[in-house]
Amino acid sequence: MVNTSRPFDLVVVDLDGTILDKRFENGFSDNVVDTIARVQAAGVPVTIATGRVLGYVRGAAQRLAIQLPVVTTQGAVVAHPRTGEVIFEALLPGELALAVAQWVDQSGPVTALYVSDGNGDVHVYQNREEDDPDFYDHWLGAPRRLHARFYDLLRNGHAHTAFKFIFFNPRSIEEEFSAFLSTTFGPALHVTRTHDLLVEGTAAGIDKGEGLRQLLAHLQIDAGRVLVIGDNDNDIPMLQLAGFGVAMGQSTEAVKSVANWVAPPIEEDGAAVAMQKFVLEPMGITMSPE
Repeated sequence: MVNTSRPFDLVVVDLDGTILDKRFENGFSDNVVDTIARVQAAGVPVTIATGRVLGYVRGAAQRLAIQLPVVTTQGAVVAHPRTGEVIFEALLPGELALAVAQWVDQSGPVTALYVSDGNGDVHVYQNREEDDPDFYDHWLGAPRRLHARFYDLLRNGHAHTAFKFIFFNPRSIEEEFSAFLSTTFGPALHVTRTHDLLVEGTAAGIDKGEGLRQLLAHLQIDAGRVLVIGDNDNDIPMLQLAGFGVAMGQSTEAVKSVANWVAPPIEEDGAAVAMQKFVLEPMGITMSPE
């Protein structure tokens, strides 16, 4: 149902690089937390769409008082953060997961494998560590289990429960291998760069845009009534789907090119600026001065 008294029926925010950063205490700036609270108090719900897994997002959702289902695991899982109830789940085909696992075992980079626990959350396996464990905890989630051979892991009972792979491929020091993965495994593997450090692989057609589409169908909200804020290439499908897309100031040019507006970067609370400009101000709500 369209509420003509508000500019949007839903605001969707990415986490890393959009509102979540290690420089902020507890990960979020006070301005972002306060702005999200004001937007929701004004009657416009806010939710999260991220590559991170449900277990991690449940903590973030609690901190931000998110009430609606969230899009997680790069669009492969849509679930309620409070109850854990799964609305949508998309696993990798078993043979494809085995093929990718075999490549990782033979010649791949540091990689994480995300396997369903049957309840919407995942177990995270990592083939090896080349950096401090805290570094991987931040990017991959915790707890993680080290398992040198993914093929054996999948073959022995997990072949049809894999959600995604995350490959470490630092853009600044290594050759980009997204194209190699796409060529090697074909269209059955959806490959996208999600950070300057990371490339991810999910099932065909599964990205944040599809996860958001599933969420909107569940909520019966028209995509044209949605504001999306993101910063990286994996946010492009959401920005294209939404009625209004905002790119963070530090976004790639590809992200900026599909956005309706470019916000300041994360260190300047660009997401909060966007919500104030496009949600609160049109409703006659101004933020109190410091």
